[in-house]
Amino acid sequence: MTALIWFNEDGLNPAHPMVQDYPTAPRIYIFDRPYLQQWQISKHRIQFIYESLLEIADIQIYQGNTVPLLRQLLEQHQATEIVTTETPNHIIKAWQHDLQSYANLVAYPEVYPVNDHSSPRRFSRYWHQHDRAWLTP
Repeated sequence: MTALIWFNEDGLNPAHPMVQDYPTAPRIYIFDRPYLQQWQISKHRIQFIYESLLEIADIQIYQGNTVPLLRQLLEQHQATEIVTTETPNHIIKAWQHDLQSYANLVAYPEVYPVNDHSSPRRFSRYWHQHDRAWLTP
């Protein structure tokens, strides 16, 4: 089964297990301008995302509407599967739901790159314990 790896903003880890499990799959990220404008994503956040993407080997970066562009890439690569990560973001979840009509969607659990429990900042400890509860709608 041919697959595409679709990175979303909540899963930019270059060492994510999905990359290891699908080593030959094209790696895709899409800057969705209407989404970025609607949610007023700052230039600093966009720069962070871009710099994070540069850490991912062979990443293909696109600009466009996410679902139609992924449908086009599925056809272009003759892929039948989209591999991505789970996210608390309801917009990306909706895109994932839409894409299930066109391809088999495999959503890996979120992976935190660092599990440092010795953080000296109090808020960091609190956030580490409660982040999923805050981010889940």
